[in-house]
Amino acid sequence: MNPRILKIVLMSLLAALITAGAVFSIPMPPPLPPVTLAVFFALVAGLILGPWWGLGSTALYLLLGSLGLPVFANGGGGFGYFAGPTGGFLLGYAAAALTAGLISSQRTWSFIRALSGCLAAVIALYAIGLPWFSFSLAARSGNPASLAGAFLIMAPYLVGDVIKAILAAFLLRSLKPLLQNYFAESR
Repeated sequence: MNPRILKIVLMSLLAALITAGAVFSIPMPPPLPPVTLAVFFALVAGLILGPWWGLGSTALYLLLGSLGLPVFANGGGGFGYFAGPTGGFLLGYAAAALTAGLISSQRTWSFIRALSGCLAAVIALYAIGLPWFSFSLAARSGNPASLAGAFLIMAPYLVGDVIKAILAAFLLRSLKPLLQNYFAESR
C-alpha cells in the first residue's frame, strides 16, 4: 500500500477514535470537564503517525467539532466550545499529538521514547489547557482564579492523563511489529 495513503487512512481513523473517545465520556458537574479517552487517542495519533500527521489527525477532529458536528465530549460541537472552560484543553490535543510525535521516534518505536513523548505531551496539554481553564473560571465567576487553583481542580484529571500516557506507550510497544511492517516503506 502507498505509505501516503496509509497515513491518510490512519489519520482519519485516529480522528474518528479521538471522537469516539470524547463522545463516550463520563459527565462531571460544571465547570469540571467530562472524563474522556480523547487524550489517549491524541497521544496514540502522535506516536503512530509522527508529529505532523498526528497533528493533522487532531486538527481534523477539531475542525469537525468547530463546524458543529457532535464530536466533543458528551456529543457537543460548535465553535463556542473553544470559548468554554475546556477550550484550551481541546486545542491542547493538537499540541499533545505534535509533542508525542516529536519526542518519540518512528524509526525505533521504543517504549522509553514513547513514554517520554507521551508524558511531555501531557505537560503540553496542561500548559495550554490550564491557563484557559483558569481564565474561563475567572470570567464566569467574576472573581480572579489562580492558576494554582485551576491546577488543584484539574489534578485528578492529570493523574488519569498520566495513566493514559503510560497505556499509550504500552499500546505502541504492542503494535510495534505491525507498525514496522506497514511503515517500513516510508522510511
